[in-house]
Amino acid sequence: MTQSARPIQKGDHVFLVDGSSFVFRAYFQSINQDRKYNYRSDGLPTGAVRLFCTKLFQFVREGAVGVKPTHLAIIFDKSENSFRKELYPPYKANRQEPPEDLVPQFPLMRQAVRAFGLVPIEQDTYEADDLIATYAAQATAAGADVLIISADKDLMQLVRPGVAMYDPASGTQGKGGYRAERRIGEAEVVEYFGVPPAKVTDVQALAGDATDNVPGAPGIGLKTAAQLIGEYGDLDTLLARAGEIKQPKRRETLTNAEVVDNIRISKKLVTLVDDVALEVPLADLILVPPDPKPLVAFLKALEFTTITRRVAEEYDVDPAAIDAAADVGSGWSQEAAARAEAGAAPAARPADKAARGEEKAPEPASTPAALAGTRAKEALGTPVDRSAYETVTSVERLEAWIAEATDVGFVSVDTETNSLDAMQADLVGFSLATAPGRAAYVPLQHRGGSDLFGSGLLPGQIPLDAAIARLKPLLEDPGVLKVGQNLKYDWLVFARHGIRLAPYDDTMLISYVLDAGLNGHGMDGLSEKHLGHKPITYGEVAGTGKNAVTFDRVAIDKATAYAAEDADVTLRLWRVLKPRLVAEGKTTVYETLERPMVATLARMEERGIAIDRTILSRLSGDFAQKLAGLEDEIYALAGERFTIGSPKQLGDILFGKMGLPGAKKTATGQWSTGAGVLEDLAEQGHPLPAKILDWRQLAKLKSTYTDALPGYVNPQTKRVHTSYALAATTTGRLSSSEPNLQNIPVRTEEGRKIRSAFVATAGMKLISADYSQIELRLLAHVADIPQLRQAFADGIDIHAMTASEMFGVAVKDMDPQVRRRAKAINFGIIYGISAFGLAAQLGIAREEASAYIKKYFERFPGIRDYMEETKRFCRENGYVKTLFGRICHYPQIRSSNPSERAFVERQAINAPLQGSGADIIRRAMIRMDGALAEAKLDARMLLQVHDELVFEVPEDQVEATLPVVRKVMEEAPHPAVQLAVPLQVDARAGDNWEAAH
Repeated sequence: MTQSARPIQKGDHVFLVDGSSFVFRAYFQSINQDRKYNYRSDGLPTGAVRLFCTKLFQFVREGAVGVKPTHLAIIFDKSENSFRKELYPPYKANRQEPPEDLVPQFPLMRQAVRAFGLVPIEQDTYEADDLIATYAAQATAAGADVLIISADKDLMQLVRPGVAMYDPASGTQGKGGYRAERRIGEAEVVEYFGVPPAKVTDVQALAGDATDNVPGAPGIGLKTAAQLIGEYGDLDTLLARAGEIKQPKRRETLTNAEVVDNIRISKKLVTLVDDVALEVPLADLILVPPDPKPLVAFLKALEFTTITRRVAEEYDVDPAAIDAAADVGSGWSQEAAARAEAGAAPAARPADKAARGEEKAPEPASTPAALAGTRAKEALGTPVDRSAYETVTSVERLEAWIAEATDVGFVSVDTETNSLDAMQADLVGFSLATAPGRAAYVPLQHRGGSDLFGSGLLPGQIPLDAAIARLKPLLEDPGVLKVGQNLKYDWLVFARHGIRLAPYDDTMLISYVLDAGLNGHGMDGLSEKHLGHKPITYGEVAGTGKNAVTFDRVAIDKATAYAAEDADVTLRLWRVLKPRLVAEGKTTVYETLERPMVATLARMEERGIAIDRTILSRLSGDFAQKLAGLEDEIYALAGERFTIGSPKQLGDILFGKMGLPGAKKTATGQWSTGAGVLEDLAEQGHPLPAKILDWRQLAKLKSTYTDALPGYVNPQTKRVHTSYALAATTTGRLSSSEPNLQNIPVRTEEGRKIRSAFVATAGMKLISADYSQIELRLLAHVADIPQLRQAFADGIDIHAMTASEMFGVAVKDMDPQVRRRAKAINFGIIYGISAFGLAAQLGIAREEASAYIKKYFERFPGIRDYMEETKRFCRENGYVKTLFGRICHYPQIRSSNPSERAFVERQAINAPLQGSGADIIRRAMIRMDGALAEAKLDARMLLQVHDELVFEVPEDQVEATLPVVRKVMEEAPHPAVQLAVPLQVDARAGDNWEAAH
């Protein structure tokens, strides 16, 4: 939007934003934030642009330091070739190349400025600072106030009455808490330079600047320079009277002709030009409200959900009515990134070329972003209106909703309960939605504060039994698709009321298949990302902290707004996300690896597993005695008693009192005593850290398992029902909670004892079936390693074979120590182990470990080739794939941070192996119940722990069950993938989990 310029006048407030500096500040702030916000779904880096837009919106809407601008300029450096380069060619020669994932964002920054209705200002020959100096001079001459938005010390020379600076990193939330807005005036300049603004260039000329390669005078820093200028008044006087300086070294330096020439050149380099012939007049910088439609289109195209919503609310526009793909969704993607990295100008968008008659504008691309934008428009239909939702209080109205869902052929459904434990939760109500904005809540068991109504139930609710009787045919109707978010929970709740929900779609799992590794998959986050709508939070209706109540105590009107919105939003998300499965070729992964797992895992959770409280009680007592003994040893080694579980007290002992090496502090200022620090110290032979690690492990086992497990026993079933998390890892591996059964150590004596407390009930046995070395087998397949393939085909001990290949030792003469080293290398290579890590694991010198790894790659060159090719593919595409087509996104592999990049590279190397292993056991689990039923066996699958499945089986069916389980697991990849190596499953039966393992 444009507006006629008017002359600058007294009372105006001119904001001059140092865009070039701001870009870098935004980038480095973004990399300290949650990674998922720093990339678009197609891998385009956008974190710096997001923060740039957020701050720019603040300036447009609110201003800064209590002042709103009348004029606003965003000023950039056009190139490095300013007049200063001609004056002094080494100027800024030491500047490092910008981070690689910032380069594609430079043109996007300028596009962002245009989207806000402003003009990005830049000129040849002059730097941004010169343009800022000129605008500031003109504005103050006309009586206006100026605020320079920058933390660049070079601009402090411009501060004077009417001209101040503002640090754009202030007024934000950082790791250390909220930063107060920082206004830089004359006092702050004196505090930094030791001289007032008018003398800043004198000090800079003396001190020089290594960053910009300004020579200055050798041996004179800012403090000394300020003292000299303070004593002699100004630079010219100082140089004229340099022979009077009392300190010999300073006198010698400042009387050296070559040094004096450098100082005078430095003065010209640091002094800003304030009379540039500006291409964009100051009067044209007047700030007017931006046209919201192109602004929202730009923000949507870059998937900036939060600021898109804020801008839409500020300017009262419907974001769903604005198609992001029509603006920058297609044109500003990887093409723009590639051109930017090559140093080219951003490519013109197809529509721009068509407008110039260069070519016909193509149809909008069916990219995920474009498709999601179109579907979001359809899904929203009308804006979310919570007041339009119906509270269903009669059987007749419930039947009408059921009839409508049956006619439509799909319905979004969501349960509301009074507990997160689906096996014990009461069904308080449920919600249904049949179209965007068409949703209802059916309250069943909301209660008042007393028994005024007999049962305590509030009036106007359908009896639970009557509602279930009507609902069951709908939820089991094969002709009606049920849509939910995290549907496994609802499946279990309904199952306890005799309903087997099918068929279904789960929006959480659809999102997971599409975008694993790019963002979370919770409903609220998906709604903000894809619909631009922020739903009511649970805390808003049920309270938080001491004021929290269970959902059955929430007022029905509030419950309706919350619950019906959940169903409504879920249905809208389904309409947005489901088409992407086909468009992106991911339907098979969803249909074969994700959707069937809802019922598979729900049945396992429903079954639960029995535990022996007596064994756990005895173990708790044993662990307590061992802990007491460890504590005595720790106190003796420390020379005093202290709270072992306190990181602060432990750090003071290790690094303050004992002075052990490797001390480093956390962001809070206390000594770091994490496991890695203690492991390093223990490997160096320090006994106290080793004992602390032993104490921590045992204390965790006691608190997490032996003490806590009895509390998880369901009072009705008398069994423990863990909860499995789908959509929790990038690779597809499952995790469990309440209780977490994935982390019981299998190789320690204490871990095995805990497993022995998981028992079979009378007349039953437990079977443990475990894939043997599945990731090594997958490595042999995907990396095409002939020696490994042959060894697995022949059933040879793979670790002994590796040792024989590497160390030239015959298998029959194999030393157990040599085999152990080969085993550590075999498994370590999969996880990208370093020479340091292998050395620590084997207790050998780093050089020896490095030689082992080098020799390993020489013997198996295909493994290195696989690793390098996987890293290359991931860098180019932002993701890797499993053998079954699951895509695991790792956009951070392009990070400019070397340690982060190396970490992600290791993840990317391992993901195809770990992910394929996870896919294989999923395929086995999905087929297992059917195979057991077909064989007329009563075995029930109870647990999954990484590569292991646990079953409960009647004693007289154990021998018949074992081959069925092995066959299903070993043939799980078929027919989708034919592995070049056989899978092997070790399966045994016992009275408890440990005995069966």
